[in-house]
Amino acid sequence: MGLKKGLLLGLSMMLGASGLLAACQTGGKEPAAQGASAAAGGKFDQPIKLKVYHAGAFNFTVQFPAREEDPIRQMLEKAVNVDLNVTLPSKDQIASKLNTMIASGDTPDMMFMWDKNVLVDYYNQGVLAELDDVLKDYPTLVNQFATDAWENTKVDGHIVAVPGYEPVNATRGWWIRNDWLRKLNLQAPTTSEELLEVMKAFTFNDPDGNGKDDTYGFVAGVSKDADLNAFGWGQIFLMFGVLPNTVDFQDGKVVFGNTDERMKEALAFIQKMIAAKVVDPDWVSINDTAAVDRKMYAGKTGIIINDWRRMEPASQEKMKEVSGEVPDWVTIPPVKGPHGDQWTAYKSLQNNGWAISQNAAKDPEKVKRILSLLEYWYTDKEAYPYTAYGIKGTQWEMAEGKPRKLELTKEQTEKLAWTANWAMPRRADDGVYFDFKNPKTSEFQQINLKYVKVNPASPLIVLDANDTKYNDRKKYINESLLKFMIGKESLTNWTLYLDTLNSKFDYSKYVENVNSQLKSKGLLK
Repeated sequence: MGLKKGLLLGLSMMLGASGLLAACQTGGKEPAAQGASAAAGGKFDQPIKLKVYHAGAFNFTVQFPAREEDPIRQMLEKAVNVDLNVTLPSKDQIASKLNTMIASGDTPDMMFMWDKNVLVDYYNQGVLAELDDVLKDYPTLVNQFATDAWENTKVDGHIVAVPGYEPVNATRGWWIRNDWLRKLNLQAPTTSEELLEVMKAFTFNDPDGNGKDDTYGFVAGVSKDADLNAFGWGQIFLMFGVLPNTVDFQDGKVVFGNTDERMKEALAFIQKMIAAKVVDPDWVSINDTAAVDRKMYAGKTGIIINDWRRMEPASQEKMKEVSGEVPDWVTIPPVKGPHGDQWTAYKSLQNNGWAISQNAAKDPEKVKRILSLLEYWYTDKEAYPYTAYGIKGTQWEMAEGKPRKLELTKEQTEKLAWTANWAMPRRADDGVYFDFKNPKTSEFQQINLKYVKVNPASPLIVLDANDTKYNDRKKYINESLLKFMIGKESLTNWTLYLDTLNSKFDYSKYVENVNSQLKSKGLLK
């Protein structure tokens, strides 16, 4: 729900003169006025209206307030002299709402494309404009994003969107009970062989000293849609250089994780883990992040794959509440596999962006204003704290020359939740935005980021609309790999699994289509 009329005055009285009414002030200068000429290439004398479809919101549950109650919107509008008419769809109507607007002739001027497949689809329908030529006049905006981010906003070789928000990489990493290592006089594992030995020690050598057989070396899970990569097993697969349902390159050749020989090796290792009883048997019922968290809070598992923020104060309180202690959990580099693979995750490439409609592109002034708005929004250093952190004096303040988040009541947090939807430019490693309170959190994040694997193939593969067996094939693969993992299916039947993929699920045609797509993008000859 949006803010009620009069909230601006109420909040300013409640929070003091440094609250909302002074939100756009920085040392007496307004960021919008300061940055307009630099970002937009000059002052815009005539106002212009822009219809914006904001499907990239970080909080779909709350609408923007009225203009007079939104100093961030005022700042952005003033920068390039625009009147923003923003449509924020509900999360379950992102596509349907936009389709309705387009069908009724009310196509927005700028639209957030939330997925690469969506970008391709709307471009092929003739809804989106090509931006290659006009972007040449906005070098500051272009230089804001890495080359690979721009590459992923291309369709048929043309840039069709400006990158939206930076993906957060390696959010999940390897956590280990450092206190258990000390208790058992062990070192953190660095190889798959060492990993199994440490897991055994954590399971059978009473690392918590309570005299009970109630600890495990590892815990993982499987998502409700049978995704094996989601809750821990993915990092075990990556030790062998593969992931289920992914395509990658090795030595200049395309490799398919589902059928690569290294997948067979990974499955054999997981079989060994499960047979050794070092995996918490509850893993079969763990299907969401909350369940993973509960295992970490309980303190009965020695190694877990989890969010890089899990030693923040709130999580420590949960640990104390659930287990009566705050274990010495630390993040370690991922374990190196037998072929030298050492990864936390595949790098998340740009998969979203701001597109301009073909209708808007007919008006050069409108295109100029849109790109100038994006350039200011995403590159102006003085505007960044306002868009990323919210309202100065209410949600953040300057301390020792640096911004820091302020503590809000639950009511204040709810009333100002809409500010998150202006935070698109936030950097993926911004500790202020993510509100790190434990100084080690940034260190843990940096450890994870060192071991992100670039995969130029999988992110570029678009689903083939004519592949009628895709869903059944994926289901068969997930079920088969799971059977191999738990030993229900012997790995002596690996060849039978491969033959079935081809004979029943047209896997060879899928491979052919992937290769064709990669060739069209210049990644294969």
